[in-house]
Amino acid sequence: MEESKQTTLIEGYVQQVLELEDDLELVEVLQSGSNVVKVFIYRPDGVTIEDCTRINRRLARALEHDEDVAVPPAIEVSSPGLDRRLHSRRDFERVIGEHIRLEVTEDDGRKSAIMGLLTDVTEEDDLLLNPPVGKKRKSGSSGEKDPFRVALARVREGRVEILF
Repeated sequence: MEESKQTTLIEGYVQQVLELEDDLELVEVLQSGSNVVKVFIYRPDGVTIEDCTRINRRLARALEHDEDVAVPPAIEVSSPGLDRRLHSRRDFERVIGEHIRLEVTEDDGRKSAIMGLLTDVTEEDDLLLNPPVGKKRKSGSSGEKDPFRVALARVREGRVEILF
């Protein structure tokens, strides 16, 4: 079976398994060749080892009964980590108030990187970021910094930036 169809089927099973849980959400399912399926889950107060073990076992049981899914030799369930990739609007909404790094596609097709403090995700699916020091934009006569506005559709990859 084609890898993307396989991943889509597995995502459906993960969603069914997670419906039985409180506050656990699917972040991403990645298939690494035919050997490993990686499932990343999220909970606002953190994902425990017990959560990962329980979801892994439930998912394995569900998959072994479906003849359309080639059960991979290994299923890894884990938290996406502190610097996880951000994909969806929901991912960005979760990290409002945190520093992020974006790789965006410019109008001319070039890639560029933008860093800043994510302050909002607008109804129009724009991300608003306060620029870091040295990247100030002045507005009018007030001298306040204008936030960067980045259309979510232009984001190739986003990550939380871990600052020390």
